Amino acid sequence: MKRPMFILALFYSLLWLLISGVEAKSLFFGSISLFTALLFHKLLRVYLPRLNFFALLSFFITFLGQSFLSGIDVTRRVIGPRLLVNPGFVTYNLTTHKQPARFLLCMVINLTPGTLSVELSGDRILIHTLDIKDFSEEKLRELERLVDRVFS
Repeated sequence: MKRPMFILALFYSLLWLLISGVEAKSLFFGSISLFTALLFHKLLRVYLPRLNFFALLSFFITFLGQSFLSGIDVTRRVIGPRLLVNPGFVTYNLTTHKQPARFLLCMVINLTPGTLSVELSGDRILIHTLDIKDFSEEKLRELERLVDRVFS
């Protein structure tokens, strides 16, 4: 088995054990799932890109903090006596040319409360936000830089 396949097998195995635990049933289905996933990786020639672990850790901590603060903000807007939303769309121009970084940034936008990436087209992401006035391109630019550094 090539080294990337071994790393994928190890990653998927640990992920499966973390999610399902160590029971005979789960190990059986985990083995089938692992084999299927590795087979599709091989057939589709899809492999994990090289990752910078320290940049990934920095990104993860930043993302958790921003997600927590965004969650509090959305809760405040929705639960308050007045619905404090001014929804709309903004276009964000990407600076990174790394495809995995672009994809991850779109997914992170979707996971952050109050925002949703609607379309990735060329060098632009169309984003729906709960409040156009509070949308911060600077924060998103910093998040893009962090994501870009993850993929070495």
